[in-house]
Amino acid sequence: MTDQNATTTKARQGALGGLRFDPKLIFATIIEKHLIWALLAALILIGLAMPGFMSTRNLVNVMWAAAPLGCMVLGLFFVILTGGLDLSLESTFALAPTVAVVVFTSTLAEYIWPGFAILLVPLLGALVGWVNGMFSVKLGVSAFLVTLGTLLIMRGIVIYLIPEGVYYLPDEITFLGKARLWGVLPVAVIVWIVLYILAFIAINYHRLGKDIFALGNNEEAAFIAGVNVSRTKVTCFAIAGMLASIGGLLEVGRLTSVVADMGEGDILMVFAGTILGGAALTGGAGTVGGIFAAVLVIAIIENLMNLYGVEPSIRQIVFGVILMCAIYLASLQGKLRNWRKD
Repeated sequence: MTDQNATTTKARQGALGGLRFDPKLIFATIIEKHLIWALLAALILIGLAMPGFMSTRNLVNVMWAAAPLGCMVLGLFFVILTGGLDLSLESTFALAPTVAVVVFTSTLAEYIWPGFAILLVPLLGALVGWVNGMFSVKLGVSAFLVTLGTLLIMRGIVIYLIPEGVYYLPDEITFLGKARLWGVLPVAVIVWIVLYILAFIAINYHRLGKDIFALGNNEEAAFIAGVNVSRTKVTCFAIAGMLASIGGLLEVGRLTSVVADMGEGDILMVFAGTILGGAALTGGAGTVGGIFAAVLVIAIIENLMNLYGVEPSIRQIVFGVILMCAIYLASLQGKLRNWRKD
């Protein structure tokens, strides 16, 4: 070990050991691993200055509004962990519920119980994701180009099917997004949290999670180690599509309608949430907990702007700044990871 490496190692151990603390190392640790939680705490402190922010009703509404976006962010997280990309999630978010609503409220309304739409939606989403994965992985086409194409195709189909939207949907279709337990807790929030718990288990304790991280860190090494690279990538695309479609179903219930522009433009905030949560665009880094906190950060920012009466044009600027900050922080976190490896 060189004198320089020895000095660096000693400084790091001092920071963790107790008597000597390296401020730079502590700051780097916060930026790399705990930034999103620090942002969440800061936003809550800002919210305390606003009357009504900490009320049960407002907090429940924040979680309720965050659930659909949270599903899309979690879906993109699976794809990004492999080093992939999926721009089409916002259209999957709209297409799967739209097809289900059209099928079960018009075409087959007299023959099939509308509640089956809840089962059809995630299946349609998974199918769309599988198609994206197959085109990207099996045919060797850029995921960016494939998902950009499917984004446009699916949005066009949605506009064709419901140009003016569909309103006053049956309770069986809106249940997951509309119903509340004990009249207080939205079922959508429970669905969102359960999905994150399942994702946490899959990523941290299942073979799939180990394969995903191995693939994201070094695809060639993962292949040599026995990881089925193609299957793992396609599976992540299918999971992403399924989660986005579930998010769409929650949004349909929350709005009690399905409209052609549902989710349009949301992919930018989905990317912001994924990156803010600590996911690396190069793959192989990120946690479910960080992603969950990032979704809450975005939802609280939007809620605070509502409470303060911020104009829509200013909100666009704010969300643009959030996206730019997320990209910068992702770059900074990548540099810090490399620094720790040296």
